[in-house]
Amino acid sequence: MSKFAKKDTSFFIEISAGLTTFFSMIYVLAANPAIISASGMPPAAVFTATAVGVILATLLMALVADLPFAVAPGMGLNAFFVVIVTQMGYTWNQALVAVLVSGAIFVLLSVTPARDKVLREVPKSLQHGVSAGIGLMIAFIGLLNSKVVVLSEQGPGLGDLSGGPALLAVVGLLVTGLLLALKSRFAILVGIIITTLIGISLGVTDTSGLSAGFVSLPPSFSAIFLKFDFSPLGSIDFWSLIITLLFMEVIDGLAGFLGLFGVMGADGDRYRPKMGRAFIADSLGVVVGSCLGLSPNTTYAESGAGVASGGRTGVTAMVVAAGFLLALFISPLFMLVPFSAVAPALVLVGLLMLNSITKIDFKDFTEVFPAFVVTIVIALTWRISDGLALGWLIFILMKVISGQARQLTTTVWVVGAIFAWKLFHGLVNLG
Repeated sequence: MSKFAKKDTSFFIEISAGLTTFFSMIYVLAANPAIISASGMPPAAVFTATAVGVILATLLMALVADLPFAVAPGMGLNAFFVVIVTQMGYTWNQALVAVLVSGAIFVLLSVTPARDKVLREVPKSLQHGVSAGIGLMIAFIGLLNSKVVVLSEQGPGLGDLSGGPALLAVVGLLVTGLLLALKSRFAILVGIIITTLIGISLGVTDTSGLSAGFVSLPPSFSAIFLKFDFSPLGSIDFWSLIITLLFMEVIDGLAGFLGLFGVMGADGDRYRPKMGRAFIADSLGVVVGSCLGLSPNTTYAESGAGVASGGRTGVTAMVVAAGFLLALFISPLFMLVPFSAVAPALVLVGLLMLNSITKIDFKDFTEVFPAFVVTIVIALTWRISDGLALGWLIFILMKVISGQARQLTTTVWVVGAIFAWKLFHGLVNLG
């Protein structure tokens, strides 16, 4: 217990945080197979591979980095995987090779001394901008998917708050917000449970799936396990694709870590030195996922829900892994939780992540403007790597024009050159 005391947490807080993160991202079990199946892969096999991939990659994060972050197939990365198959002429077996090789290179980069140098020299204002942007992004995702906000030809507007998922999300937001106001360390998890129960009376929580019982054996994923086709490795175009994937994996990982450390508030600086080991875990997760038949794994922004609940150690991540293990066999029980019960957690975590804005020096326009660009691009486009790339280049430009170029380190220039290459080669639309 002394380990938890030193980190201002407890075993029960870590359990609660892990369950909160689990419920916030369980949707990946439905979303990832639905997306990846467009590449021709069997959805049932992808479902099982997704759960196993989350379990193994998240355990790597827990054991290698001792951080409360969950790892799963990235939603933008899986869409790009489908593009590789449907628009670039490769088979899904060949696309898995691209994931495998890019992941292996990612591992090598993660263990070099250059890794720590880059992480130390990321401009603080951009770090805070990433955190705020991810906060707004996941808050909007919560409001949109619970139908509190709806999109139409006229633009976004309020949904029907008189009943259904939208009403349940609003009720859950009030319940969870009140629990946070009362400083309950278990506010978000308790809020999810209470909202799910309220949803039964509102007809949103569907209990029909329990009629056949809660235990079911998961489908086999042997059809996609280790099904690699290495034949394109001699092609320059294929290596260009591998480099693109590698870049997306590294930048998504960096941006995700910066945002999650931002959620920790004052604790963030104390845990930030672990980012190097987090990169190693993240990169190993990509390799493991490719062997299972998955698009690149990445650290999930929804981990912020557990971090905001007080999760600080790998125990939180272990609980997430345990949740997905159970979900493999008792999925009807876990699928009982409607998204509207999780939406309040995402919205309120987004609110907490906005606190990072207060750490930006608003008197220095060369700091605040690039941070604003990062925040707004991530919030409006949901492209984390693109937001960081644009903000980084504008940061360099502002410093040079204002005569502060001496503040720019070699690392900032090198990374800026890489970002410029990415944008000018049209990869911004794939990030």
